[in-house]
Amino acid sequence: MTFGGRAAGSGRTGNRVATAWRDAAVAAALTVLVAAGCAHRPAPVRAAGDPPARFEFGRDTFAFPNLVRAEHPGLRDAFANYCLLMAKAANQFFRFARFDGAAPPVSRAEYARRVAAVLRRAPWDPPAPAAERVVIPGYPSLHDFSRAHEDLVKGALGSNVLSMVHWRTWRVGVDFSPAHQEALAQEVAAEVGAGRPAAVMITNFPHRDLLNHAVLVYDRRPSGDGTEFLAYDPNDPGSPLALHFDRATRGFWVGPLTYSPAGRIRAFRLYTSPLF
Repeated sequence: MTFGGRAAGSGRTGNRVATAWRDAAVAAALTVLVAAGCAHRPAPVRAAGDPPARFEFGRDTFAFPNLVRAEHPGLRDAFANYCLLMAKAANQFFRFARFDGAAPPVSRAEYARRVAAVLRRAPWDPPAPAAERVVIPGYPSLHDFSRAHEDLVKGALGSNVLSMVHWRTWRVGVDFSPAHQEALAQEVAAEVGAGRPAAVMITNFPHRDLLNHAVLVYDRRPSGDGTEFLAYDPNDPGSPLALHFDRATRGFWVGPLTYSPAGRIRAFRLYTSPLF
């Protein structure tokens, strides 16, 4: 190969060509190194014992529903009016339990002891590291465990009195300002963005078709002129509840539910401290 009639590398022209080739090679090598440094590294693989990074509907939710008395006339001792306790408990299992499907099952009494240990933890505490979590062996998820041991889990939740008449719910009568609701939407978005589900009370009090209901918000996504929050609804183990926040009106809205009409609602957080 020749440049200007001379062999590459011969004479002054050859030296300049050789230098150019060397500089180009160095530049190419540097380009490769920089590109390698900027390339996305593969996401680290979580160990089997690591806690889940995100709440997942259908895995971290109960397999059984909280029954709505209005939809089941004549209910006496059925499992109803447990929404607060179920939203709280799902959050506690997500934060403080670790399910290990590969481990051998334990006795019913031991499962009851471990479930009680999970539910004793304060739901406002941050998610625990793997080494500090209560291990639930023999099942890969809360959904699978609660399906197999429905009566045990229901019994561990205790009386529904604290779900129907609880000091945390006195705020259903508060007419929260748009500024408060906007701040709440930002706070909940930050919580779920950090992987911490947030228990929220939604209410349309004093609407004739009353809605006072606790849900567990676990995700959010942009939606039109606002945010759509996805929540675990204890009344519906089959699908998440969509809670919309509209920036223009600075208010929350829900679509039609089987137990409540669509419309604007007010919201406030639950289980953020011993008092609220």
